[in-house]
Amino acid sequence: MNVQKILVVDDHPLVLRGIRQVLESAEDFRVVGESTSGSEALELMGKVRPDIIVLDLRLPDLLGPDVCREMLARTPSLKVVILTAFDDPKILWACVEAGAAGILLKGSLELDLVRALRDVSAGCMVMDKTVSQVLHNANLLVKNDHGNVYGGLRSREYDVLRLLAQGMSTREIGTALGLRTNTVRSYTQSLMEKLQAHNRVQLVVVANRLHLI
Repeated sequence: MNVQKILVVDDHPLVLRGIRQVLESAEDFRVVGESTSGSEALELMGKVRPDIIVLDLRLPDLLGPDVCREMLARTPSLKVVILTAFDDPKILWACVEAGAAGILLKGSLELDLVRALRDVSAGCMVMDKTVSQVLHNANLLVKNDHGNVYGGLRSREYDVLRLLAQGMSTREIGTALGLRTNTVRSYTQSLMEKLQAHNRVQLVVVANRLHLI
């Protein structure tokens, strides 16, 4: 069994303890560190080398999106899942732009966290339905011109985009569509370029906002 190493970052001791208890109930996760601030987490990640970081959106010293961006700059293969009790669309969008592999609401943690982290470790993106709805309702302005997007997507790209939105991993999409893994990756990269998205989570959010899926 491939055990995923988890670093948990939250400034509330009770939350830290609760997350540890939830994750320690799963055999495929091991909490290798805990931190109560962004700066401490950035220092600790180099020592414990986590596979996934569970990161609170609001920390005493830094905002989650800023910490996430710096973490991924240091370790691009890292998966960062941001936890939040807030529904400010601009801050949630900042998390997407920072490269978060997922955004979860704290109120739904007990049942969803283990499943969400398993999905993330398999290469999927995870986003709480409430978060997705907030971003959709906010209709955030797209920074770049997507005027020619609709005619620029090929049929197979639409298929891949639809399955990405369902949370499927690259391998699962390949199996479903009868495509090689590298081909799925190529389609995904092409989609991100055409929709001017920086990661898979942002890709699905932009596609939803443009009513492509």
